Amino acid sequence: MNLLHKWWSAVSLQLLAGAPGLGVYLSREGLTLAHLEKGLSGVRVRHYLTLPGELVKLEDLSLPLQETISLWGLQSCPVSLAVSHELGFCQRAVLPRVAAENLAQVVAYELDRFLPLPADLLYFDFQVLEEKDTEIHLMLMALLRGPVERCLTLLNQAGLRPVSVELDPQAAANAFVLLAGKVPSPWLLAHLEPEGAVFSVINGRTISALTQARVQGRDPVMLLQAHLASLDQAGQDLKAVCWYGQGGPADLVEAAVGPGELEVISHQKLSLEGLSPDAVWDAALPAVGAALRGLGKVPLKANLLPEADRAPVKLGGFPLSKLLLLTLFSLLFIWMGSALIHKRVLLYQVNKELAKITPEVKQVEQLLEDSRDQVKKLQSFRRMEQTPDKLKILKDLTTLIPANTWLFNLRLSRQTLEMSGMSKSASDLIPLLEKSGWLTKTEFASPIVTDASKLEHFKIKAEVKSLEPAS
Repeated sequence: MNLLHKWWSAVSLQLLAGAPGLGVYLSREGLTLAHLEKGLSGVRVRHYLTLPGELVKLEDLSLPLQETISLWGLQSCPVSLAVSHELGFCQRAVLPRVAAENLAQVVAYELDRFLPLPADLLYFDFQVLEEKDTEIHLMLMALLRGPVERCLTLLNQAGLRPVSVELDPQAAANAFVLLAGKVPSPWLLAHLEPEGAVFSVINGRTISALTQARVQGRDPVMLLQAHLASLDQAGQDLKAVCWYGQGGPADLVEAAVGPGELEVISHQKLSLEGLSPDAVWDAALPAVGAALRGLGKVPLKANLLPEADRAPVKLGGFPLSKLLLLTLFSLLFIWMGSALIHKRVLLYQVNKELAKITPEVKQVEQLLEDSRDQVKKLQSFRRMEQTPDKLKILKDLTTLIPANTWLFNLRLSRQTLEMSGMSKSASDLIPLLEKSGWLTKTEFASPIVTDASKLEHFKIKAEVKSLEPAS
């Protein structure tokens, strides 16, 4: 039985190992590399290595990194980079609801207000946590551009093609969700370090909170217990706690959480083969989580690498040996499913005979379909008769609106007109539109937002009086 399991694992890896997943974790201690392969029996670690080095001397790792990638045969492989939270920020932010139409642009413009460094010194991304009537709640994630750029340069020199950059709590969270089975949401990700802890609240596909705790002389397990108590006091209804790191034995962690209150999942319960027993999970788990991006979709998708800098992911060639092996399995499944195929053939023959003896059914169906089409056309004509002439309105707007104003959205119904755009002086538009004679109750539907180019983004709504029919 054990021999059969090994044979099945080897065959499945040979079938589905064509697109390797390579993850790199950058911290103050150096680089950690994890090369994963996915087979029909699950995910396993093919290669794992730590290259120790100081952050200020990161360039010293260029040669050993190139030798490692060449030895592993991963030249031109896509690579995902996870970066230590110590080199970045994770901050909640609130913006007005009107910013939703140009959210990415507004976030870039307002980033200095929420983070201690300007946007040009950071790699950043955001996730929408909640949308209310007047506000949008976001989670901003950012990394220092300097060390990340130096690391990306090393990866490019080694022949790798970076496709993503993320904070290590997100990479670790993806590893738990994809390797530990179903984790009930919301849940707490706890990274227990020897001298502190990092706590992340994962709610669905977002990180809704991130807290760092470093208190000298205090046990990380005690920090976990205190943090759970504060979340409970704040009304946070957690379903599970996932933890990893060197900061706490499993029995002490479970005792801190409490018996039966929350599901406790440690890094030791992850379904991952091939990882060295002496691997340090503080670095191994973020590297594995980053590598999982190369094997398929991940639940937490935030990518701090600008889209223009991401390397295109190309599918590799399919070797002849794999093609023959896949053909063998296909023939085996066809043979096993011959009974099902036979039933489908009989069903096809029955349907064919029914089609011959009942041609009238198709004719009736065609007539019904034609009737439905005619009814839809009549309804469309009636709606067109009751709708104002859009061409006339567009012509009037082109005449009324000054040259320093641009529209990028116009919605017209039978009685209302809504439009949005940007202008050098949005406040001058209301009197101009009122003079048209066919608009009334013209007003701004949301506050005016001024962007970095000093242009005012606006949204106006009005009621349509009446229009002459188009000639």
